[in-house]
Amino acid sequence: MKKTFKAITAVFSAALMLSGTCISVSAENVQPRGNWYMYGDVNNDGSINIADVVLINKAVHIFDELTGDVKLPVNYAVSKPAVYFPSVETPVPQAADVDGDGFITTEDSAMIQRAIVHLDDIGRCGQPFYVN
Repeated sequence: MKKTFKAITAVFSAALMLSGTCISVSAENVQPRGNWYMYGDVNNDGSINIADVVLINKAVHIFDELTGDVKLPVNYAVSKPAVYFPSVETPVPQAADVDGDGFITTEDSAMIQRAIVHLDDIGRCGQPFYVN
């Protein structure tokens, strides 16, 4: 049994190498890595503005439609950014969690709105963070 399995594995591996086939990663699974970002800048355009608020509210709405819950876990958004931020080429879902609770909610978008108009209680909005 072991010899048969090894033989099949060897043949399969050789066929893959000879065919030049490679495994590609779809764009929806690629996350920004090895860069500095800013909490609140969800669309990664270099500024925190109302567009980031709209993106958060849309992402929460999409998650609510799919699950019935209004608290989108950051790790869900990171693993499938194309689902929750379909209109953005390189979103940074981690930047949406400005209150640091591990979820993307309308409270995060409210904090960004307060930051835009220079009010208090803005959480981590505007603070840099590193994704490795």
